[in-house]
Order: sequence, then structure tokens, then C-alpha cells
Amino acid sequence: MAVAWSDLDEEERTALKRMNRGPYPALPEEIGERLIARGLAVRRDGGVGISREGRELVIAVLLEGRGSAG
Repeated sequence: MAVAWSDLDEEERTALKRMNRGPYPALPEEIGERLIARGLAVRRDGGVGISREGRELVIAVLLEGRGSAG
């Protein structure tokens, strides 16, 4: 089941946006675990990172925001 942006709380949204930019070593463990459980993040050698699904969700939201701003 796909996760919608509106399904996430503000902390999860912020974490995903930060992970989309690169490594986020300050990611709180609890939020990382929630994102992993939702399929939006994965465990990697260097810590928790954004998954393909998470990246697609963030990009879709960013593009949607661009469309309404123009």
C-alpha cells in the first residue's frame, strides 16, 4: 500500500526531505524506524537512508508545490 504525504507527521516529512538531500546522521532512531516500517527508508551500512519509494514521494510533493506556485 502506498503512503501519502498526508499520512506522515511533520517530523517524518522533515526527515524525508533531509534524507533526500543526502546523509542525515542526526536522524532520530524512532523516526528512522517508522520510515523503514512504511517502506520510505532503508537500513544501509552508513545508517538509515531514503528508499526509492521515499524519494519518489518527496519528489512528487516538490513538483506538486512547483505547479501550484507558478
